[in-house]
Amino acid sequence: WGLSWGLGKEQWGPFRGQIVDVGTGKPIKGAVVLVVWWKDVPTPVHDVESFYDAREAVTDAEGRFEVPGRWPALFWLFVRKPQVIFFAPGYGPFEVVVTPPDGRRFVDPTIVQIPRLKTREDLLKKWRSRPAGVPLERMTQFTKAINVERKMLGLRPISIEPTPRNQP
Repeated sequence: WGLSWGLGKEQWGPFRGQIVDVGTGKPIKGAVVLVVWWKDVPTPVHDVESFYDAREAVTDAEGRFEVPGRWPALFWLFVRKPQVIFFAPGYGPFEVVVTPPDGRRFVDPTIVQIPRLKTREDLLKKWRSRPAGVPLERMTQFTKAINVERKMLGLRPISIEPTPRNQP
C-alpha cells in the first residue's frame, strides 16, 4: 500500500505524520513507514524502472514518525515521485490519509488511519511482503515489523539478511 504525490518538498522530504487506529483514534506504536524512490532509466525502446533510494522510520508511543529527507537527485527529472508504504503488525493494508485543508501530504500535519484486523483469517489474507526491488538493507525495520506479525500468526520469519549472489 502506498501513495505518490507531486514534485517539490514532498518529493524529497522529510516526511512526517501520525499513524492511528481508525476505530479508536489511538496512536499505533511500532508501525513502519517506508519511503521508496524509483528512477526511470532510458533505453532505446522504453524507460525501465530501477531502485533509486529508500528511507524508513518507526512510529513512537504517540504514533508519530519522521522519515528523514534526502538531497534532491542530481538528475531529478529521472526520479519518480516517492512511494510511501505503511506496515503495522495486526493492522490492515487499507489506510485513510487525512491532510489539513490546503495542506501538503506528509509535509504538513498528516494523520494515517488504519484498521485493526480482528481475526486470524483476516490477518492471514493480508499481504505482508516486502516491495520487490528494494535492497533488504534499506528496509530492515519494515522486515522486522513483518516478522512481528508473522510470529503472532505462528509463521516462520523472513530473512533480514540479503542472500549472497552465489547462493540460491
